[in-house]
Amino acid sequence: MKITSRIGLARALYRDADVLLLDDPLSAVDSRVGRLIFYSAIQSLAVSRGKCVVLVTHQHQYVGDSRCILISGGELKCDGSFSDCIDASGGKLQYVSQNAEDLSTSGHSLGGTFHENEISELNADIEDEGDEIFTSIPNISSQDEKKFTGMVSRSTFIHYAKCMGGLWSAFGLLCIFILAQAAVLGNIAAIGRWSQLDPIEQKSNLFLGTVLVILAAVIFFSIIRSVICFALTIRASKQLHDAMTAAVLRAKIEFFDTNPSGRILNRFSADVGSNDDLLPPTLFDFLMCAFLVGGTIATAVSALPIVLVVFPPLIWYFIRVRKLFVTTSRELKRLEGLARSPIFAMMSESLSGISTIRANGAESYISKQFEKYHDAHSRAFWGFLSCSRWVGFRMDSIMFICTSSACFVAVLFSERGWFEVDPVVFGLALSMLIQLGSIFQWTIRQSAEVVNQMVCVERVSEYSKLDSEAALTTDQDKLHTDWPSSGSITVRNLSVRYRSNLPLSLKNISFTVPSGKRLGIVGRTGSGKSTLVQALFRIIESEEGSILIDGVDIKHLGLHKLRKGMAVISQHPTLFSGCTIRENLDPFHEYTDGDIMDSLSSVQMIRAINDLPQGIHTPVAESGSNFSVGERQLLCLARAILQKSKILVLDEPTANVDSKTDKLLQEAVSNAFLGSTIISVAHRLDTIIGNDIILVLGEGKVLEFGTPADLVSNPNSFFNAMLDDTGEIMAADLRRKATFSNRSEQI
Repeated sequence: MKITSRIGLARALYRDADVLLLDDPLSAVDSRVGRLIFYSAIQSLAVSRGKCVVLVTHQHQYVGDSRCILISGGELKCDGSFSDCIDASGGKLQYVSQNAEDLSTSGHSLGGTFHENEISELNADIEDEGDEIFTSIPNISSQDEKKFTGMVSRSTFIHYAKCMGGLWSAFGLLCIFILAQAAVLGNIAAIGRWSQLDPIEQKSNLFLGTVLVILAAVIFFSIIRSVICFALTIRASKQLHDAMTAAVLRAKIEFFDTNPSGRILNRFSADVGSNDDLLPPTLFDFLMCAFLVGGTIATAVSALPIVLVVFPPLIWYFIRVRKLFVTTSRELKRLEGLARSPIFAMMSESLSGISTIRANGAESYISKQFEKYHDAHSRAFWGFLSCSRWVGFRMDSIMFICTSSACFVAVLFSERGWFEVDPVVFGLALSMLIQLGSIFQWTIRQSAEVVNQMVCVERVSEYSKLDSEAALTTDQDKLHTDWPSSGSITVRNLSVRYRSNLPLSLKNISFTVPSGKRLGIVGRTGSGKSTLVQALFRIIESEEGSILIDGVDIKHLGLHKLRKGMAVISQHPTLFSGCTIRENLDPFHEYTDGDIMDSLSSVQMIRAINDLPQGIHTPVAESGSNFSVGERQLLCLARAILQKSKILVLDEPTANVDSKTDKLLQEAVSNAFLGSTIISVAHRLDTIIGNDIILVLGEGKVLEFGTPADLVSNPNSFFNAMLDDTGEIMAADLRRKATFSNRSEQI
């Protein structure tokens, strides 16, 4: 998010438009990087070039003496200075420390200039950080989709047979096909015998009964083989889908970091659709035609063994052609599957970023990119169709030679009397050989298509073998029924990396948070703040060291026990569409309506919810769009309050909200989680300056750890340097708050 927001700002500046609309681009970065972006990007590349910049921001320290507009309830309330807007807000907009005087003298405002030497210093100070961030982009980007090559492995076919119900089920299915084909041949032979009898014998009840019994067997086995074949293949598809779903839902976060959503959707849509809709009829068609071809050839050979003379060269040519066809079509099918993923990915990205595409006038560019991906997919699919037509012509040629040879040899041998040919059996064989003129090439194409469709089984099976997170429950859970009881946290020599090929994100860090204390975690962008939070919830596992909560190593707990024992409010509030407000707050129906109303009251959302037509039973729109960002944060806080956890983690929850909502959140947290351990990750130092303890991280290491007053009292501390980055006036105000907080605790 931090990198993408900077790329979005760079894209806006690169367009060199006369008017720039910037929607809070400084919310996701620390104060020092924010100053650099503001001065060297917004000021230097936009304002100083005469561009009109409309900056929507909660970082009021950058406002200075610029023109301000206050909008409330969809109406323009004030157009003037920042002080005028505060007066016009009626107490809704609160004054925050600015650099107005400092910026006015040095020109640091939206309407002035700035000192280039300061920008040079800022650039030099974070140059190393910037290099570290951007050189790591190739490592954290999505990996190329794995492409299988060569033959579909035997294990894939065995796995599919097991999903059908086991190897014996697959074997039983083949036996039913054999019986059905035998009944068909027996019925045709019986009718042929019947046609040679004299009229009196043709009326024999015994013979007619035999024919009817065989006909009933044909109908019975035909119905049974169809029902059983489709039932077993649908069961296999269901087993494959369920196994993949379970594996993806339990996959490590690394999987989602390296695989775009379009690629995952491709497996769940096209590949699963192939297993559901294409493979069952293709497999049934192939088996039916294959046994028909086998029965026909067996009948022809039994009626006229001499026809075997032409088989060796035809079989040699057939094997050569089929091998070439199967190899080519299989790889083309794999290429078609790979070429389909970018289409899904681009569709997903385009729909989610449609506003950005339209705002930048990039419709034609996106359209050309989509056409490029679609053409790549069409090329692979067209090659597959051409390959099928190529083999069809050659298979028809083989059957033409085979049928012509059988007819010629049969007439020759019959005329010469060299071999006694049963007219009934030979007529049966010849009629079936003529039918095979079209069926044989279709059988070969279907055999290759079965192999091609098994590629989708191969791809789905791959996702069913993903590395899973730790166990959801363990035996240790039963020994700690009331965990966590106090909320003390001890981190010992913790080292964490996102993936094995990436450097350590946390490097041997150690600290202790007593129960009931408030810990503020600060640091530059990329210092490891969010990594520590993810390690706390075991979203990423530690490589070395341990985290103890109430003296219990969290490695020994199940994920359900661990994650239910803590509450979290993230920077981006998540509400789920298709559910009501009540279901979003209490998805498992563990609390009463009264409890939910109390939690909404504690975050001052009860009036807004009661004003809705259905109250707490009002459905939530997609992504919670029927609520503002601040309201979504408050609802997420209400959800956390319901849990009454002894540990609360705030991962920059106020980065995208105004100062009033920020204060409201902080007050609600203080009241609802009195006596709980609270961990706050923030870029806005004013939100954590009153905490009991401050943890300063840098390059994955603990730079400083102590009370705000202790850190402020050291003029050479890293925390003091971060305060200086906010500006002289605001830094002085924050230092006063730190000192006052320390005195209040002593009193």
